[in-house]
Amino acid sequence: MTITLPAGLEAIATRADGSLKLTFGTPELDANICADLFNYRRKEVLLLLATGDISDEQKSIIDQTTKELKDIKGKSHSQRLREAFYLLHQQENSMLTFKEYYKQKMDSLISMVLERLEDA
Repeated sequence: MTITLPAGLEAIATRADGSLKLTFGTPELDANICADLFNYRRKEVLLLLATGDISDEQKSIIDQTTKELKDIKGKSHSQRLREAFYLLHQQENSMLTFKEYYKQKMDSLISMVLERLEDA
């Protein structure tokens, strides 16, 4: 799905992890476009900024990047690990809340890695 709309870059803020937060403002939009925009919520998207028409070269770059994004679109390793811990939590019928269980398992895993570093 693709949406093209005019927007103004209103603010740029840096974050602690070095990433940026961009804030855009748009003119009044059709209700259907507004509804379509909500489909992008919490999804990774590609963003092209241009002050004029999009050239064929830019369109080619977008197409290539879109293909690459589809190739890596699965869950991150941390998301997969959290999901695996959740399944273990369920399987073990743990008396802990999942938040407590997850913290305990992650602390244990981190300790194992740190021990290996000390032994090296």
